[in-house]
Parts: sequence; structure tokens; C-alpha cells
Amino acid sequence: MSDSARAQLIAAGLKLYPQYGYAKLSVRLLAAEAGVSPGMFHHVFASKDAFVAEVLVHQYQRTFGRLTLSGADTEDAFLHLREILRQQVRCLRDNLDWVQRAFADSGEGVAVVRDFWHRHFQERHEQLMALLNRCRALPVSEQVHRLAYLLGAVGAPMVIGTRMREMDVLPADLGAYMSEIIEDAAIDRRIDWALSALFPEAKIPS
Repeated sequence: MSDSARAQLIAAGLKLYPQYGYAKLSVRLLAAEAGVSPGMFHHVFASKDAFVAEVLVHQYQRTFGRLTLSGADTEDAFLHLREILRQQVRCLRDNLDWVQRAFADSGEGVAVVRDFWHRHFQERHEQLMALLNRCRALPVSEQVHRLAYLLGAVGAPMVIGTRMREMDVLPADLGAYMSEIIEDAAIDRRIDWALSALFPEAKIPS
């Protein structure tokens, strides 16, 4: 029964976390969604933090965890970087609800969420930095600026733009185009623009 209840509670957490976040995700709410008793939650999970940590890992594994940054050393580094950015930003776009909720919880000081971001950002950061170095070896400080530029140019319009649209603070003309900004074609254009700026000598496939 414990294994079944665990799976049901995790499924409930995956569904409810983006809507309620850490503070409002109560045991009673989760138990009702999972169809188990609140007592079963405490039997299966040591704490709410332990539960949320497991929910975040499940969500990460079924989304970003499926992406791979590995590649043979003989692979074209520039094209590899381009493809990884395309995959990651699409994944970000498709999971904006939970990403934005987890960002908000981390910003509010929820330690278990902050630790989750730190662990996974570190992993992705190191892998992307390695790819940038394969494209062109530069001092670490320069590569950090390049990575910040890439991620900001490509991902920020979605993360920040969609949040501002929800808050109803975007100018009308910008808000009218937000649905286009998050489409695959627009993502690809931003990636190519950013890579062209950083690597003007590289040939970008059409």
C-alpha cells in the first residue's frame, strides 16, 4: 500500500505544485487529490520538505532530465551547442508553470527548492561552459558573460515576458506578440541571432 500511496501522492504533487507552490501545498490538499488519508502522507514521507524534494526531482527527470549534453569530441561543437540550446529552451517553454513557481518559492527562501535549483543549475552550467570552451577557449570570466548572454537572449523573453503578461503589465503591442515569441520558430531565430553575435565566423545552417 505504501508504494501505491507514494506514487499517488507524487502524482498529486506534480499536478498541484505549480498551482499552489510550497506554502499552500498542504498535506490535506495533497491527500484529497491522491485519494489517501493525511495520515498516510506522514507514514510515507518524513516531512513536507522531503515530499517536495521528491516531487521536484520527478518533474525534473521527466522533463529536463531527458535532455543530454553529451557528445563525441569529434562532433561539431557549434552545432552541438545550437541543438542543446534548442532542446533546453523548448523544454523550458513547455514547463513554464512549474519553473516559474519553483523560481518564486526559491526567491521566497524555501530552502528545499533553493537547494534543488542550485544542484541542477550547477550541473547544467558546467556542461554548457564545457561546450562553449569547445567552440572557443576563453577565460572563465568571458565564458560566464557569454553564457549569461545566450540564456538571457533566448530564454528570458519567455520566462519574464509570460510572467509580465500574467501580471498584465506588458505594453499592449508586446503582449499581443507573446504567443509568437514562445513558438519554435521564434526560439530558433533568437538562438541563431545570439550565436551569430558570439561566433560571427560560424556558419549557421538555414
